[in-house]
Amino acid sequence: MITRAAWRPGLSRAAQSPVAALLALLAATTCAAQVAPEGPFEVSLTGQPTRYLVEGAPYRITGHGGARFGMSVAELRAVIGREHPKALASLREDADPETGGVAWTIQVPSLAPAALPGSLRYHFGAHGGTDGGTPGGRLVAIDAEWRTDGPATAAQRTALVEAAKAVGATMAGWRWPPLATTRGRLLPDGTLIVFAGRDAEGAGAEIRLTGVDVDVEPRARTAASPARAREHRVAPPGPSMLRLRLAAAPSPASAPATASAASASEPGQPVAPHRVTGFRSARFGMDEDELRAAIARDFGGAADALQVTGHPTEGTRALVLRLAALEPGPGAATISYLLGATSHRLIHVNVVWSTGNAPDEAQRQRMVEAGGQLARYFQQLGWRPGATTSRLAPDGSHAVLFAGVDPRDAALELRISGVQVQRLGQPAIAPRGPAVLRVAYFATSAGGDIEASPPGGP
Repeated sequence: MITRAAWRPGLSRAAQSPVAALLALLAATTCAAQVAPEGPFEVSLTGQPTRYLVEGAPYRITGHGGARFGMSVAELRAVIGREHPKALASLREDADPETGGVAWTIQVPSLAPAALPGSLRYHFGAHGGTDGGTPGGRLVAIDAEWRTDGPATAAQRTALVEAAKAVGATMAGWRWPPLATTRGRLLPDGTLIVFAGRDAEGAGAEIRLTGVDVDVEPRARTAASPARAREHRVAPPGPSMLRLRLAAAPSPASAPATASAASASEPGQPVAPHRVTGFRSARFGMDEDELRAAIARDFGGAADALQVTGHPTEGTRALVLRLAALEPGPGAATISYLLGATSHRLIHVNVVWSTGNAPDEAQRQRMVEAGGQLARYFQQLGWRPGATTSRLAPDGSHAVLFAGVDPRDAALELRISGVQVQRLGQPAIAPRGPAVLRVAYFATSAGGDIEASPPGGP
């Protein structure tokens, strides 16, 4: 279990208030809902973190280390003197074609988190007059870069990939605006965008790898399509590079630099409010005949094996369907459609994936991967403001990866159990029993055990 990384980009104080839960999650590929419906696309898991903190606050990009956007050249020189005193002698000033201002570059013998020499390049905007005798504006972007001298060795490329994972782990678990992130995007020239995103104020972050081997999965552009065979692509001989770019929100002085940093994420316009209406063709309010027809449309002949169960106390009735496989979860799944006791209409759907009672670590990890993929998909939908959360149960028995209430009070909850979890600063809780992943859809948030966050966050 990876704990909070010692290295992290600049965050505001408000954004550094984490939830207590630590949950192992795999950073998966870009959500299929973000892409056009035609044709396959390629994603790469290379450089993606396998475990990271689930945070309860939005991510805010404010700079790198002690360097904060908006600083003058004099203020930045003082920061460099404190953080990298030996690097001051290497400081080089150049005209910056990106901003129309100047750029400062320093060489750092060992720049965390990579165990390699690195450079920091600070971009100043074109406006702001002079400060301390040096022309230029205010700090608008920062590049942290690790580059090999000459052809990279296998060890150097591995070190760069591991560093990309470490950087990505500080970003992947935080909350980002809907449709504002991209992961695993492979460009035509072989450059890999490990992560790119914009925070709520428009500041940008991008983690970019070049000259490293990548594993690529072609995928169809529908959420229900399985992954295709993974292809390993060997990098051509030559240097390798990892670059982290951080850029302030667009403004008249900084727009050129911020655009180049955030463009890789290609976020859409503000997302429309999402509505929880049921599961696939099964819609809340359907009677049993309508529901059976919907299940048949979704699952064909498998619907012939529907079982009917009843709750003797509550008077509810459920149609239960067992499937040998259901994407994106690993292995068999059970879907339960619950009909109300008085209305006899659909009010609740549970989709559950479960292993045997004694799964191995690989089976538990596959359940975590599926949970991470679903969580990221749900997080990017348009929920009622202040009505989403993620949390760890007090006894560590399960974690809610995501819960949300839509504008009309319907709700969804994604829950996982039987995987390793950890509270911040406490020992990891070893998993017991089967690994279980459940998505619950409620016609109303008052109809289930969902605990959506009140305004202000969890």
